[in-house]
Amino acid sequence: MSKRFMNLTGALLSLVLVMAMSVAAFAQDIEGTYNVAAASPELGTINFVLVLKKENGKWTGEIKDSPIPQTVTSVTVEGDSITIVTDAGGTPVNIKGKFAGGNVSGDWTAGDAKGTWKGEKAGASTAAAPSAGNGVPAGIEGTYDFKIVADGQGEFVMTLIIKNEGGKLVTSVENGGDLNVTSIEVKEGDVTNLTATYQGNGPIPLNGKRTGSDMGGKWEFSGFSGSWEAKKKK
Repeated sequence: MSKRFMNLTGALLSLVLVMAMSVAAFAQDIEGTYNVAAASPELGTINFVLVLKKENGKWTGEIKDSPIPQTVTSVTVEGDSITIVTDAGGTPVNIKGKFAGGNVSGDWTAGDAKGTWKGEKAGASTAAAPSAGNGVPAGIEGTYDFKIVADGQGEFVMTLIIKNEGGKLVTSVENGGDLNVTSIEVKEGDVTNLTATYQGNGPIPLNGKRTGSDMGGKWEFSGFSGSWEAKKKK
């Protein structure tokens, strides 16, 4: 066996080893928890948490804190591309995306509905807002004068109550009638997203921001749109 052949074989083995190490490192970079925002004209914006893991060479996923319950049935990762299939109450949802800079974005379809999505990997962004403990932002708990305005339709006025239960923020309303606020999500940059239902229909995303002790924003759902605000009671 010639020295040249041995050198070539060694170089090829080194290349294979480097490629294998690169693939493993990329897989480790993909694994983790992502804060996802999925948007469509029909549903507005829906926020949830996506957890990706690779165990024994197989990718798995889990969706948490989604206003629309979803079960991940398969996850396929090829290079920088990912395909996720979920079951949303019997409706298959196909989610496709690409990774870039530690985050992921792409398109999704569910029956006749379709839209876009993006996921920001937890820990990849700047520091979070000051916390009151257990990850709950300081000063957000309390009772608010809450109003939702539907453009051209009227407004709903009620009392919104936000509590910290075991490190998780929960919501309830008083005098809301057919309108209910079912959840709240607080993210970096004072982003505050509520989820509502009307006569049991929804989810209706109420996306907004906190300014001091108050919060507010815009909403859009099923052809209707408007604004919302919550002023904290002293």
